[in-house]
Amino acid sequence: MTTTDQPSTPNRNSPGEETAVEHLERLLGEWRGKIDELLVQADLGSKDVSEDVHKRAGAAENAYLAARTKLRGIPKDAGSDLGSIRADVEQLIDDVRQAYESAAAAFRRGTAE
Repeated sequence: MTTTDQPSTPNRNSPGEETAVEHLERLLGEWRGKIDELLVQADLGSKDVSEDVHKRAGAAENAYLAARTKLRGIPKDAGSDLGSIRADVEQLIDDVRQAYESAAAAFRRGTAE
């Protein structure tokens, strides 16, 4: 999943279409779910694996919280022209992805031993 898989016209033209902000919120929510799932798996693993994964997942959690805060500052009717705010949120979501992937890799390494 990347932030580039956005609809080509993210403004609301008819019911059922999501705005750019709603799309970013949905992406962020999906990453939140992935982080939570990984933490549950880490808690079920060994103590060494769990500590490393929790540390790395903390970075994902911080990026998630920063992106969520930024998104809450965007008016729902802002449309598709969000400019630098949208780019900032997309970068934060990418930070979430990278931190999640780091934590997931640490988990895989730890469980492979």
